[in-house]
Amino acid sequence: MASTDMIVYLNYMSTWETETDDNISSLISEQNLFLSLNDFDSDTAVDHQFQIVYDLACEVRDHTIAEDAIQISADVAAVAAIWSFGLGMAAYAVLEAAAVIESKVISSKSHDLNEKLTSVDTDIAASINPSVNDYIAKYKANNNLINSKAPQGLDTRTCRSLLLQFIGTIQRDTPTLDVATFKKYAESARIIYNGPEIGKVYDALDTLNLSAKGDADVLKFMGVIAGLDYPKSYLSIVRNFAFAIAYQRMNIARDVLKAQAEQAGIPVEEVGVSAFKAMDSFGKFAAGVAIAMSVVDVVLNVIDIVDVVQQCKKMCDELNGTIKDAYKSFFNGIKTSAQMYKAAITPAAGIDGTYKTSVFYGGRWWDESHPVQIQGATVTVAGVAVTNPQLGANTLAFSDQGNTDRGGKPLAGQLTFQDGSCNGWCQFSGEGRIDWRGSLMAA
Repeated sequence: MASTDMIVYLNYMSTWETETDDNISSLISEQNLFLSLNDFDSDTAVDHQFQIVYDLACEVRDHTIAEDAIQISADVAAVAAIWSFGLGMAAYAVLEAAAVIESKVISSKSHDLNEKLTSVDTDIAASINPSVNDYIAKYKANNNLINSKAPQGLDTRTCRSLLLQFIGTIQRDTPTLDVATFKKYAESARIIYNGPEIGKVYDALDTLNLSAKGDADVLKFMGVIAGLDYPKSYLSIVRNFAFAIAYQRMNIARDVLKAQAEQAGIPVEEVGVSAFKAMDSFGKFAAGVAIAMSVVDVVLNVIDIVDVVQQCKKMCDELNGTIKDAYKSFFNGIKTSAQMYKAAITPAAGIDGTYKTSVFYGGRWWDESHPVQIQGATVTVAGVAVTNPQLGANTLAFSDQGNTDRGGKPLAGQLTFQDGSCNGWCQFSGEGRIDWRGSLMAA
């Protein structure tokens, strides 16, 4: 059922509330390294490193005899760990590889090959550039931590995908990603998970999943989501993942989700282009990890071959084909998902500019002189600099402005930008909070 995905997500993320600051800092460090990745050529590095691996494997193949096969299936998991290049199974490989090699499971010529296989992932990363090398090192270092907190049956790929989704929610809400903010959102996940209100979401997800998923079905679902009585951080966690389930798991078109969400009164930025870009990046990342982990299955299938000579021949073929291609997909998947993710959480290129705005009070819209100008991280309203503006994914928010007057900068305000227009609210000392909108002026 669709509700199971939400239950697993909230349960897993709630476990991070009590995690040590150092471990959460390590996750945040990995995320920052992920965001630092730019365009890079990984195929050349993979081809070069796999040529070395393939040559060593061919030497093993050429020297393997049947007597070497006495213990070929003695420890399938350990052999799989060796041949999985450490990704996701690095610690296990370190613990088990030596024993497997010493017992001559593969061949008397396998030592050099296995030495190379235990480092080939980092060798590839180091051959690409320092940023990729640093990211892969941190990625591997965090795998044990991530797995240690997983409920039974949840694999590395799923855990990492959930974490990226969770961190993405934080980064779309606020430009600040630190330990305190991470724990605040993890606490929110725990409270949601243990509270009664989430039952409405579970029921709504399952009802939508079993429906024809037409406009009326989606609108009914969005009505439940819009009616949730949650604080902001709670709403972000639930809404973002509920929309991801509907979009990715139920394959409901983004235009349908967007239209029905808006009709239900859900803010446009929560179902805008950037939201779907973020969801697509999560899917791309998870797919890349899944391809890398599929190498283990390839190796296990090779081990199932009874004839050890045929095993070695098959392994050479797989190394030069399926396994090499899997690691090309893995590194390219990291690159693409990082680019997509950065685009999703970064304010759109069109947000910079000057917006002519109007305010609503007394039953009508008034075109008054409160132009909003945005240039990078600098924001002015009515020509007066905004103190501590919060620029997020297509949003601007500010509060506690001291130097204000009725004809100038508001005390506080919030705007969402899309397609050259903006909508939100502003607050003055006399009128209080009133609606605020604007449109991009010609340069």
